[in-house]
Amino acid sequence: MVMVSVLWTVLILGATVALTPVLDKLMGRAACYVLAALYLVAAGALIPASAAVLAGTDDPTTAFSVPWAPEWGVDFALQADGVGIVFSMIALVIGAVVLVYSARYLDPGRQLSFSLVMALFTLSMVTLVLADDLVLLFITWELTSIASFLLIARSGGVGQAASMRTLLITFLGGLSLLTAVSLMVWRLGTTSVSEVLASDVWAPGDGFTTLIALLVAFAACTKSAQFPFHVWLPDAMAAATPVSAYLHAAAVVKAGIFLLLRFSPAFHDVVAWNVVLIVAGLITAFVGGFLALQQPDLKKLMAYSTVSQLGLIVTVIGVGTELAILAAIVHTIAHALFKSGLFMMVGVIDHSVHTRELRRMPAMWRALPATFVVTVLGCMSMAGLPPMLGFVSKESLLTGALDAPGAAWTGWVVALGIAGASVITFAYCAKIVLGAFVDGRDPALDPADDARTDETGAVVRATDARRPEPLLLWPAALPILVGLPLALVVGVLDTPVGRAVESALGIEGADPHLAFWHGLTPELALTSGVIVLGTLIALGRRRILPALEARPFPYDGARVLGAVDRAVEKLAAVLVRPIASDDPMRHLAAIVIAFAAVLLGSLAVVLDDLAPLQPNLNRPIDAVLLVLITAAVLVVCTRRDRIGAAVSLSAVGILATVQILSLGAPDVTLTQLLVESLTIIVIMLVLQRLPRTFVAPGRSGRRGALVPAVLVGLAAGAGTFMFMGRRGRSEVAEYYIANAEEITGGHNIVNVILVEFRALDTLGELSVLGMAGVAIVAVLSSVRDRFIDPGTVEPPAPDADAVERAEHDREPALREAGTAAHRAITSAWSNSAALQLMVRVVAPILAVISALLFWRGHNAPGGGFIAALVGSAIMALLYLSTSSDRQIGPPRVPLHLIGGGIVVALGAGFLGYLKGGFLEPLHGYLFGVHLTTSMIFDVGVYLAVLGLVMIAVNLLGVSGSSSTTPSGVDSGTRAEDAVEGTRERVDEAVEGELPGPLETTRGEELPDRRRVGVRTSHLTSGIRPKEVGRR
Repeated sequence: MVMVSVLWTVLILGATVALTPVLDKLMGRAACYVLAALYLVAAGALIPASAAVLAGTDDPTTAFSVPWAPEWGVDFALQADGVGIVFSMIALVIGAVVLVYSARYLDPGRQLSFSLVMALFTLSMVTLVLADDLVLLFITWELTSIASFLLIARSGGVGQAASMRTLLITFLGGLSLLTAVSLMVWRLGTTSVSEVLASDVWAPGDGFTTLIALLVAFAACTKSAQFPFHVWLPDAMAAATPVSAYLHAAAVVKAGIFLLLRFSPAFHDVVAWNVVLIVAGLITAFVGGFLALQQPDLKKLMAYSTVSQLGLIVTVIGVGTELAILAAIVHTIAHALFKSGLFMMVGVIDHSVHTRELRRMPAMWRALPATFVVTVLGCMSMAGLPPMLGFVSKESLLTGALDAPGAAWTGWVVALGIAGASVITFAYCAKIVLGAFVDGRDPALDPADDARTDETGAVVRATDARRPEPLLLWPAALPILVGLPLALVVGVLDTPVGRAVESALGIEGADPHLAFWHGLTPELALTSGVIVLGTLIALGRRRILPALEARPFPYDGARVLGAVDRAVEKLAAVLVRPIASDDPMRHLAAIVIAFAAVLLGSLAVVLDDLAPLQPNLNRPIDAVLLVLITAAVLVVCTRRDRIGAAVSLSAVGILATVQILSLGAPDVTLTQLLVESLTIIVIMLVLQRLPRTFVAPGRSGRRGALVPAVLVGLAAGAGTFMFMGRRGRSEVAEYYIANAEEITGGHNIVNVILVEFRALDTLGELSVLGMAGVAIVAVLSSVRDRFIDPGTVEPPAPDADAVERAEHDREPALREAGTAAHRAITSAWSNSAALQLMVRVVAPILAVISALLFWRGHNAPGGGFIAALVGSAIMALLYLSTSSDRQIGPPRVPLHLIGGGIVVALGAGFLGYLKGGFLEPLHGYLFGVHLTTSMIFDVGVYLAVLGLVMIAVNLLGVSGSSSTTPSGVDSGTRAEDAVEGTRERVDEAVEGELPGPLETTRGEELPDRRRVGVRTSHLTSGIRPKEVGRR
């Protein structure tokens, strides 16, 4: 079935993403071979769908759909049509070739950051082009942007700024697409792409149509690198060559082209759409071509040439006629072939001569004949020369331009624009071939001696160039070589291109006749003129090209965005100047004053219109609790010692727990009580790092804090007075009470709301909770060991007599050493023995209680979160009962618990698709016991909460003096417990057991340690020098 075909393609790619970490661990870079095979399997799974589409059968099974968010009418819908098939095959087949190339291009060893994100990108791209739901289309559109960002950022420091600029520009396009999608769903009442495009709401002169067309065009232009958004594509050349060959030649830039073709049925005859795309495309073609001619770097030249070629495709899409759309599709196919191959050939050349700078390349056409021939064929295709497929596609571009609607001169203007850009294309193709293989190095750059390489490592003589290995050369050559026979039998593309034209224009009966030779035509005359002018530029290259390279355009994308960034920073500095202080009151004052102004102002406005209070709200216990909570708050505010303030703060929480219990909410009571208990433990752990007392504020400081404190208290009271106790149960509450048990089979309404009715909210909260644990690790790993534990640095040794006198004055009178009384005072383990005994008794009881609370949560007070808090109490008690500072459990377990918990919760959500939608619970009975998949969701909650508490206890509980052995510690204390610091534990949470803390901050490469010498800075940087006899 075609339905199975489309679905299996996506499922195979999803399985590829899941298998990639395992394959990478087992095979290293060779895993790319397996991934390439899986891509081809996915392409094979799409063949039945392709056959049905090419046959033109109106078969309802060509679509697959399952409810995703049925309440909003959102489906996980896939549709096989002509455009989707063409772009899917490009992504899968070119992706497979690039992965085979990558297996030899990348360094030996693991390459997970490359292979995993590549697999994720391909899954996103194929799902994007097959999506038949606007929400799914938007999500996968954004996923391609994120994957592109990650693949550029993995290049290290050189790629970080470039990846951020890429993310900024593509996300601007994402916002535009989101706006368009939202407006379409609002106006049409459906998220189906097919229904949206078939709607009769689209009219050429309609304002709504024009607005949506411009929003979609803007989004597509950002991703397809159209002027002025083209700047991200050359920036992206910081990525590895395989990334450029795939994403920036055949995939991510084609996502923008796909978006234009997908919405062409609605907008191809909208004047604003036509004008914007034609003008933007022609400007982009000229700007990209001109900048390509200026580039001395071969890869940057390829990047700008991609910009230019994409401009040509966008131009003919803007024309919008059947011939123009046909040209866009044919050139998209041709460009994916020759440009992916040429990018990979750049990597082959770089491997051979160790440079991408044309002036440093020797004349290699004799030394590397195969590389030379393949590059020539690729450049011939890009320049539109026969007998390559690029010739056919370039002729079709001119044909499509001449078919432009409107006045007769309109088509000639567009065609001449394309011809002019093609002249520049011919010129930079000649620069690639002649500069890399024929002209040779600039003699001024040759080394003075007879060295084989110059100061940059580039090979000086062609005879020293390394011949590329076959598994590197032939995958790069394959896409280019395919263009030769395909041009001669280009008629085989008639049917697939015709079906793509039909889906791109929403028509039927498209019958293209592609041919290598059409006779003497205006298009051939224009092509001949292009060849003549391009040849003249190539012959005069020694005068023209140096002049162009010597006068580069003064502004590029990085400089412009950098200037914008600096201007924004200056503006931000002005705006934050009033609160540019470490004093928290500066930051809080504006927030709390605004809060107070809104609530107190609202109370003054609506006071006379407030609904009456519900009867019987107040009880005697409320007054008692009010007095006690007020007293506790006053103690918190007046205590100068931190421990006293923390205990008083916990009293506020406990009294609030009593208030909740008195209202008859046992679930919330249990949660509040356990959270308070664990919170006070964590607070106490952190307090050991802080001074015992607060810094006494001055009189002005007290007055300054008193005003906002009183205001926020009054505002909170005003909000409570306005919003609480003035209405009965809402309709939603009545619905839950009346129907929750029947729908879910559970008696505990609070729990079933959390894990069934509003499980998506709970999943979001679970993700935030997990990120809190990850954030603890991330923040602490950003501080070097010598700063994170300043108390571990040994102070200068004081006078020995003074120490002896101080110890004598401080030590109590004890019995002699070895007695129980002496041990009770001087040994930590003897004091913790009683607590350890209690834990041995209490821990199993708490474990049973945790299990019972988990099991009964669907029908009685309990659930995954409460059960996890009880389980976490076991972890906290185990930690507190240790005689020395040591972590509980293997160091990497907490993060694994957090990640595993979120994955389990997501898995429970995906099980819901078996019934109807994400997180839809499944119910059943096993041996007469009612079970539901929401219990699996609760397991995820349990694991994540347990992981978070373990991270908090293990990392925040490290004492400031843990790296030095305190006096009085007897021989029973383990040495490793006494020397393990915070940073070491943080690093072990990610890396596993380590002999000591890492010397870097998270994300920073290990420093290149050198011996002490001139201009070294070991003392100021804190990085130990390399020494003789030490590794």
